[in-house]
Amino acid sequence: MYALYNIITIFLYSGLKPVSPVRLTNCGHFFCRNCIISATKCNKCDVPVQPKEIKPDHLVSSLVHNCDVIAEIIHKRDLWENATDAFSTLLDNTISTIFHTPKKQSYRRTKDINKLNHRGETPLHIACLKQNVEEVKRLLLIGANPNTKDHADWTPLIFQQETVNFGYTEICKLLLECGASPDVAGIKNRRPLHDAAKYNRIEEAKLLLHYNANRNHRDQFGKKPIDYCKSVQMRQLLMDLPKTSSERISDLNQTLDRSICTSNKFVILASNLKRESQQLLGLVAARHKFKILTTYRQCVTHVIVEANEQNCTTLTLDVLFSIVYGSWLLNSEWIRLAADMDEITNMDLELFEVNGAPTAGIPRKARQNTECQNPRLFNNCFFYFALQANTTYHIATVRCTKDDLIRLVKEGEGTVLTRKPDPEDLKDMSQVIPFHIVNDLSHPLHKCTHYIIYMPGKKVGEPLIKYNMPHIKSLPLIWLIECIEKFTLVDPAHLGL
Repeated sequence: MYALYNIITIFLYSGLKPVSPVRLTNCGHFFCRNCIISATKCNKCDVPVQPKEIKPDHLVSSLVHNCDVIAEIIHKRDLWENATDAFSTLLDNTISTIFHTPKKQSYRRTKDINKLNHRGETPLHIACLKQNVEEVKRLLLIGANPNTKDHADWTPLIFQQETVNFGYTEICKLLLECGASPDVAGIKNRRPLHDAAKYNRIEEAKLLLHYNANRNHRDQFGKKPIDYCKSVQMRQLLMDLPKTSSERISDLNQTLDRSICTSNKFVILASNLKRESQQLLGLVAARHKFKILTTYRQCVTHVIVEANEQNCTTLTLDVLFSIVYGSWLLNSEWIRLAADMDEITNMDLELFEVNGAPTAGIPRKARQNTECQNPRLFNNCFFYFALQANTTYHIATVRCTKDDLIRLVKEGEGTVLTRKPDPEDLKDMSQVIPFHIVNDLSHPLHKCTHYIIYMPGKKVGEPLIKYNMPHIKSLPLIWLIECIEKFTLVDPAHLGL
């Protein structure tokens, strides 16, 4: 904590504000992105640099953000005006004290610090699993992302749920200090604080709370961390008591920006673009060397659409996939600006993010859900489609087949059933709760996990028997489309059902 205070002090009194800070993986020095992006060697030590060795620095970015917040609070918006040449050296030296490493430590060249192995694990995952504290320090110092998930959706901190269980707090503290989210969901949607409570690890629980872990998150069974308490001391610790002013100030100083770095790789889906937009996008793709697809796949990172004057777009199957998967949904103005840019990875994409399709704020909400690595929309939901194969269904402006709907549900982490569920068989199943309504105890679908989706009308096979029980419901296809459009499990009563 003292070392972090020193860094913040240097920020405030140096007068030099890092813009999009990056760290070189070969030597460990950090710079503003624009100052080093085209360099062939480190400006400080002359070590040769390749573009792939320039990585975003999570720690510095987080501290810059916190300094801005502090400046607003103390009404000192001009703190960055007086620059000093000593800033970079002072900060490098101070950061090294966090990890207790020598000032001139050598760093071996790394092709990709966040490269995944066949299990989806990064070097940081492996170092955490082996409880190699020194390697964890080194990887974090040269820019390893502490929020990368493996193929089982485990981040390094979730790996440390096992570590938390055995009381290894040092690695947890390093991860949290360098931007790891304390509220990332793991197995059965349990958070690290759930496991700390379950195994009565008082010190680890204090550490997680110190980094603003949420006491009120529920797992897939609807339980909060306090529901797993095994001691009076842990229960008192997890009681959601009002914070004092000093605790709130401490929270401010400890809150880190945990946003996930945007990948430099663009895979664009061009959806219903005008001819001139398509032609210009082709030129931009050739210049900046990214892929353009015509159908949605999991590798799509950005969906480009036409938008009206209110920055809203038409709801289509491509847009539904974009919302379910949490991809960027951008209007075609992005293409025009990208055509004039030398480097598109530096563009502020939020300026071009579509506002609604048509519900306002939903594309951003869905994207941020993915960036926070939360479970997707249909987590803990089971669907049976009472629909005809090879039939195209029309719901307002959306045209889709049964196969399309199955893909949508699976992309949303839902389970598709091949046999119609029997309500009686479900009564004895362990009760789970859909993630996106787990904290809303009054939601009418809070206990509903199974859904039979049908298309109204006798000619299309509307079921004679419809279920309306707490745990299973028969609902029309329009309900499913509305859920995606609004990125929530919609109360059927809102549709008159």
